Amino acid sequence: MRKMLVFMLLGTGLWAQDLGGHFGLNLYATNPSDTAGKLYDNGWKVAIPFYFRVGNPVEGRLRIEFGKFNQGRPQIVASSGETEQMNATTRLVGYDWLISLGQRRETGADLILGIGGARWYRDITHAFPNGSGQPSYLETDEKAAFAATLGFRFRFTRNLALELHQVFTSLPGSDRDFKDAELSHTALGLALRM
Repeated sequence: MRKMLVFMLLGTGLWAQDLGGHFGLNLYATNPSDTAGKLYDNGWKVAIPFYFRVGNPVEGRLRIEFGKFNQGRPQIVASSGETEQMNATTRLVGYDWLISLGQRRETGADLILGIGGARWYRDITHAFPNGSGQPSYLETDEKAAFAATLGFRFRFTRNLALELHQVFTSLPGSDRDFKDAELSHTALGLALRM
């Protein structure tokens, strides 16, 4: 198993060298919105994007993200005074269309439209009032959702851009719309192309 993992990593590294400017590293500060804004505090995410030429003026991007939302404010969940606080570790895979607004040059602005899927692992801390005799405890669960991305990117150079996007999530099989799910967030960050 280890040998297979080493060969996969080496193969990916060699493949990435041949891409010549078609992959990168994006660093974002995130702010949860809608339902997520009630549960979590600000966070961060790191994305590894792979770029594909679709045609002028559109470029495709496969985005693999890892992130974290910090623990939010305590939420009272029972008349006994029990509270919950949550944080989340996130994963997202999405495909974006980067549509140039104007003539395609090294500098300029792009509209971002994307689709994908998200998975997150929540740590829920349950606490009880002092004197209740009940100990606090930690519960962990995981969820998955569909994701849509809408945003803008400004390219300073071919290898450096500033990006602002909103991710909307929707749990599969529910009556919720995109704004109601727990992983919706706004992200602002730098995109570096290698």
